[in-house]
Amino acid sequence: YVGHEEGGQLTEAVRRRPYSVVLFDEVEKAHTSVFNTLLQVLDDGRLTDGQGRTVDFRNTVIIMTSNLGAEHLLSGLSGKCTMQAARDRVMQE
Repeated sequence: YVGHEEGGQLTEAVRRRPYSVVLFDEVEKAHTSVFNTLLQVLDDGRLTDGQGRTVDFRNTVIIMTSNLGAEHLLSGLSGKCTMQAARDRVMQE
C-alpha cells in the first residue's frame, strides 16, 4: 500500500533535518503514547521508527508549551492575589 516504506512523521522529519526545533504545543492535552515517546527521546536521545531505523535527537531542540495554571497566573497579574500565591497555586495543580 502507499506509504508503507515511510517512517513516522516526527522521526522522518528529524532524520532528514537533524538540527530541528520540535514544538509540542499544549502538551497536557497529548495522548499518553506521545508522553511515552517524549520520555524515550529525553532519556535516550534517540527514537526507533516503525522501519527499525534509529533517529538521533541530540541536535534537536524540543520545546513544550502548556496552558496549565494560566488562570492562576492571570489572577496574579491582575492584582487579585500576589504573584507568589499564584505561583504556589500553579505548582499545586
